[in-house]
Amino acid sequence: MNNFFSTLQQTGIEQCGMSILFDGATVSVSVLPKSSAQDKALHTLKPLTLRGTIEEVDEKFFQILQKPLEKAQALFRNTVAFEQALKETEQKTQQAKKKKESVYKKATELKKLLNKKDFNPMEDHKKATDLAKAILKIDPNHKEAQKVVKDMEVYESPNLFR
Repeated sequence: MNNFFSTLQQTGIEQCGMSILFDGATVSVSVLPKSSAQDKALHTLKPLTLRGTIEEVDEKFFQILQKPLEKAQALFRNTVAFEQALKETEQKTQQAKKKKESVYKKATELKKLLNKKDFNPMEDHKKATDLAKAILKIDPNHKEAQKVVKDMEVYESPNLFR
């Protein structure tokens, strides 16, 4: 048998443990597929064990293991894909939270500026516009920031004859 490893690789299992026990004319072979997935349930998987004469195991080894190894491979692949999707979703959620916090912080700062007793649009329009534009960079649909930018346009280049 000179194609054992290439045939084993074709099962799609990237890593497996194998134990072989010879007992006279019989042989017991245990194969335990392993996964890189973090799911602890996959680590409770029991090995596939074949027992027979050396000739029987030589002849039928891959035929018998093919279906269970295909199922294990599909399970591993699905679990790894799920874990990757979960990780990506968590990162997106963290980014969304940071984005929301950033918008909230800048919007609060803008409100404080606009509500100050000594706020003078002629003098402070640039600061208000800059804060509003910073909010719009993060959230282009932010209504209050859009309104401030529009309202402050008048003060950018005052024209007495409007």
